[in-house]
Amino acid sequence: MLNAGNLLAYHRCRHLLEVNLDLHKVNEDRWPEVLSVFHQGRDTLITRSEVWSSYVPKPANDNDRFQVTWFDDVNKSPAKEEIVKGVIGAGEFSLWVAKPGTAKSVLLCDIGCHIAAGKEWHGRAVKQGLVVFFAAERKALTERRVAAWRKMHGMINIPFAVVGGRLDLTAGLVDAKALSAAIKQCEVKSGLPCSLVILDTVTRTFGAGDQNSSKDMQRFIQSADELTRATGSHVAAIHHSGWVGDRGKGAVDLDGAVDVSYGVSVVGKGLAKVFKLECTGANDGDEGDITSFRLDSVELGKDADGNVTNAPVVVQVDGAKHDGSNLKGNTGKALDALERAIEKDGETPPDGAPGFPDGVVTASREQWRVRFYADVRAKEPDIKEDALKRRFSRAVLDLTTAKEVETVGEWFWPAGQN
Repeated sequence: MLNAGNLLAYHRCRHLLEVNLDLHKVNEDRWPEVLSVFHQGRDTLITRSEVWSSYVPKPANDNDRFQVTWFDDVNKSPAKEEIVKGVIGAGEFSLWVAKPGTAKSVLLCDIGCHIAAGKEWHGRAVKQGLVVFFAAERKALTERRVAAWRKMHGMINIPFAVVGGRLDLTAGLVDAKALSAAIKQCEVKSGLPCSLVILDTVTRTFGAGDQNSSKDMQRFIQSADELTRATGSHVAAIHHSGWVGDRGKGAVDLDGAVDVSYGVSVVGKGLAKVFKLECTGANDGDEGDITSFRLDSVELGKDADGNVTNAPVVVQVDGAKHDGSNLKGNTGKALDALERAIEKDGETPPDGAPGFPDGVVTASREQWRVRFYADVRAKEPDIKEDALKRRFSRAVLDLTTAKEVETVGEWFWPAGQN
């Protein structure tokens, strides 16, 4: 306005801006941005009325910033879209928490590469899309992990991008908008919409904010929401837990803001080390074990002195077992309950009974239900009957649909039983 209205020279305007920014204690980190905006718009005439209109409150929903769904239309909404079946939902916000050295970044890299390739992940269907891995720490290491995955799986030309640079998600929405713009450029190049944005890690993208401050944590959450709004993608934030306990460091606001949270634990040492991914909280899904995996080393090359460069890749453990170890939450518990119901009360149908394999041992739906209810109540004594009924019905449907359990009428048995 000074430049256009009073025809002051450019350097004079810049001087005025510098003086006033200093006077009002504006953070120096913001000065290049202010200067850039001023420089780009210095020849633009802006009237007082235009400036005024930018600050006058507008009617509540004149720009459709609120989404309204009427009562009779709620059942017309589409079913939940998933990027990885039962693990990553489209447009959601997830938190992946573990202690340092538990392969959480390697795991997210593996998940992201499978999504980008449209390749089934640990027996779960995926929906292909662009994946952007923001490596705020150790970008070169992340690139080596991607190279190891590429070599192991023999794939090329998949829409997976590793992005580095400075990212501050607690200083307003500026950096979130800048990253969204970069993602849009990646979408143009890949020809696919972005499905997943991985932030590695919360701490390294938190800027100068205090993670224990609720106010600063809310700023981080707002920036994550902006990424989802601008790109439509799922945002997965990798976070460290403290050395004591399993929840992520910092204010509890983050735990309440995410749609689903995961934890990674490890047992064993050396070649026997096995990692377990567990869903520790979900708004509309099952909690419990997701998968187990180990890390294999892939050789990427040698330097002039013959020293080998390696990078880790994820390999699923016991992925083909049908004992419930690769099923999630209540589904796995229900299969376990069926097996124990058969062990205690199982019955063998007469030879030649229609639909039954010879020699199969079965349990009735009621025997199965009683065992499942008892197991759940032992851990959750205050659970309501309706909740138990829903869990059991859903587990039975999931297991029969997935052909983990076979049935004739009201009789059930695990698939593959000899």
